[in-house]
Amino acid sequence: MSRLGIERNTGQVYEGKDAPRYLAVPTPVVSQCRLIESLSDLGNMPRGLDHDPFSWIFREESFDPVSRVRRGRIFQSFGNSGWESVLVDVHPFASSDYGAGRSDGRVPKQLCVYIHCSELLSRPRGGEGMRLAIGDAGSFSMWRVLQTESTVSQDVLVTLRAESAMGILPALDESKIHPENLAQVKQAFERVLNAAYRELPTSVVDQCRNLCVVLVSRWLYQLSGDSGLLCEDLARCIKAIQRQFGQDSRWLLRSTLEVVNSLHPRAKDNERHRYGLREISDEDAALAVHATSFVLREIGWAL
Repeated sequence: MSRLGIERNTGQVYEGKDAPRYLAVPTPVVSQCRLIESLSDLGNMPRGLDHDPFSWIFREESFDPVSRVRRGRIFQSFGNSGWESVLVDVHPFASSDYGAGRSDGRVPKQLCVYIHCSELLSRPRGGEGMRLAIGDAGSFSMWRVLQTESTVSQDVLVTLRAESAMGILPALDESKIHPENLAQVKQAFERVLNAAYRELPTSVVDQCRNLCVVLVSRWLYQLSGDSGLLCEDLARCIKAIQRQFGQDSRWLLRSTLEVVNSLHPRAKDNERHRYGLREISDEDAALAVHATSFVLREIGWAL
């Protein structure tokens, strides 16, 4: 089994099979992380090594920005002592080791020591399909566990996919939006960004439906000057598009809005029971986000 150690004063990373003796060169990217099993876990993100030395650690091995896939090893805290004195090998590239080594070529360092993350392996399917938040309470990103593997050295290697609305929702082209509508559109847009992949699927669908209403009603208002559209729900806005452009025009936009509108009753217990619908899934929420992105591009308000 492998060990990972993070030096308290410098942040240098040490590694080794039985003890973190060897300085990792070049210094790898390491971050605290937390498995998100419920929405409340997002409020309990680690606050840095000094405050939360027992959190999980993600060591990045590779990242593909095109596919938004990230690979790395996950470690959990080893023991209950937090920071501990560990004898590490003197390294010629570490100036702090000069003159401080013992006769056996080692030097004591204060490390936070970690071991392979058996806690992840104990989850169903090794955690595959679950969410992992990487970072700390001040700033973190959300990832989906695609695969979990055990290496020869018993490391826990995971393949992750980014779950961020940025890159899925296009940026707003504010120059296309009338100033009197811009504030409401931006607020609704930000609520989708905040909800996507951070809140429950029902909340994501709700916010996507709200943004679609705000977008389409303001877009039609700018085209027709009918201020009454600003008070309409999504179903009536869909009919207003048909009246504005005709039955045989903008049908793909109307169909996409119908999809978002049809997902909404699944979030309501009574409606779901009445029509025998299944509960909203993560995939349904992702569909709502992609559909909303299509609406933005279709009305010409996306950069």
